[in-house]
Amino acid sequence: MIATETSKDISVNGIRVTCYSDGSVESHGRSSQGKSFGYDDGKGYRRLCVGFKLLSVHGLIARAFLGPRPDNYDIDHINGDSSNNAPSNLRYVTHSQNLRGSRKITGNSKYRGVRWPAGKKKCRVTIDVGKGKSRRRYELGYFDDEKEAAIARDTFCYEALNYPLEGLNFPELFVDKEKASAQVQSMQDTEENIERIQTQIDMIRQESRLLSYRIDRMIEQRKELQDEKRNLKDLLINYKNP
Repeated sequence: MIATETSKDISVNGIRVTCYSDGSVESHGRSSQGKSFGYDDGKGYRRLCVGFKLLSVHGLIARAFLGPRPDNYDIDHINGDSSNNAPSNLRYVTHSQNLRGSRKITGNSKYRGVRWPAGKKKCRVTIDVGKGKSRRRYELGYFDDEKEAAIARDTFCYEALNYPLEGLNFPELFVDKEKASAQVQSMQDTEENIERIQTQIDMIRQESRLLSYRIDRMIEQRKELQDEKRNLKDLLINYKNP
């Protein structure tokens, strides 16, 4: 079956905007130029003019397909491509979660989380989580090899800090673990379903036994009533024919 494109309308400052499942939008205001993916703002994001006001395309798409954005939440591009605004590539996450999935590289290394301190022949791995008073730094130490340092950083981020795959330097090294984790969760869900079904079966059996007892009791009561009716009939005959 061929998937069909879907669309949803939202109102932006009194102007109807149609958002499409391919990540494009169409403003129906006076300055409308038809369906568009927006233009690159120079920072990797797509923007569109709605009623003479520039808005992010991912913000419009998320609002239409994901609903209102929760307070203090960011819009995350799941695959790291900020130009891909398809609803399936967007999600609401906390700012901290968004940073964990960021593909941006800072510092003098080609890998995220790795730095070459001035005057040092070894690279250093530090990971900062949170901000302000809640900010915490994890120090993994110094490494001779830059790639080895990046893998050590990825391992700690994935296993200890629950980073998503898109937040790693080498996500391909952890795909199997992700699948294994999903399989374990699936098995756990299956076991829970089996236990739930078994409990329901036990309850049905108990109710069946109770119903069977009630039926047997009703049969006995019916027999008793029939015997009593027969006795009354005999008494009546004897009374009429002494």
